[in-house]
Amino acid sequence: MYFEFVAQAREGATWSPTVDVCERTSEIVIVVEMPGVHRADIQLSWNDGILVISGVKRQTPPDYGVAKYLCVERTYGHFRREISVNLPVDYKEAKAELKDGLMKIHLPKSKPEVVNIPIL
Repeated sequence: MYFEFVAQAREGATWSPTVDVCERTSEIVIVVEMPGVHRADIQLSWNDGILVISGVKRQTPPDYGVAKYLCVERTYGHFRREISVNLPVDYKEAKAELKDGLMKIHLPKSKPEVVNIPIL
């Protein structure tokens, strides 16, 4: 399996964004649903073959004046997703973009390094 979604402790997490993972010839593209999440509230990191996507989706106060909620279905709070990528990736050239509630993470593939082993 090229990708593995690492089990996360749900401690403090109230929701988890959904992801799609796509392999192209030259890159891996990960699309993450992030409706209502601000760029400043998202952290991306790469650690030993694992892409970590974390942050917080904040509930904004309504502009309804004096009102009470009758129904609340949207979820808010901290989130963390870890995706193990078992392909050679040039993580230093990775890029991400956030537009219209979707974050696209581009992980360029790196070419496997061939090393000659001396025979003694």
